Amino acid sequence: MNSKKSRKIIVYLMLFAMLASTLLIGIGSFL
Repeated sequence: MNSKKSRKIIVYLMLFAMLASTLLIGIGSFL
């Protein structure tokens, strides 16, 4: 029952990590 919820959380965490890394790379190249 709970595996579906945790999987969704993991997907959201992965998306957030990708977004954060892209922002960091963008800021780094801008500086």
